[in-house]
Parts: sequence; structure tokens; C-alpha cells
Amino acid sequence: MRERVDRAWPALHAALDDDDAHALLVAEAEWEDAWRLAQSYGIAVEQGRHGPQGEAGA
Repeated sequence: MRERVDRAWPALHAALDDDDAHALLVAEAEWEDAWRLAQSYGIAVEQGRHGPQGEAGA
């Protein structure tokens, strides 16, 4: 789960930087899905950072 979140956040920013509308839609959907899934398992996620009680993790 954490690997998915770690991939989704940079992909979202890369799509924004590239001004690629299609990639942005895909990246937003992946980020939102990964975020919701992490939340459902009690994994704190904030702007690509995660860990117990919201601590940054690797």
C-alpha cells in the first residue's frame, strides 16, 4: 500500500509539471484511490507522506 502511495504522489506532480491533461486525470484517479484505500486500512497519508500517526515513512 505504501509503495502505491509513494508512486501515486510523484506521478500526480509529474503530470501537472508536464501539463498533460490525460496523464493528470489518470494520476488524480490513482492518487485518490490509493489515498482512500490507505485510509480504510488506517494508514495516515498526507501529500505523499505516510506512517503511523502521520509520521513520514520510507
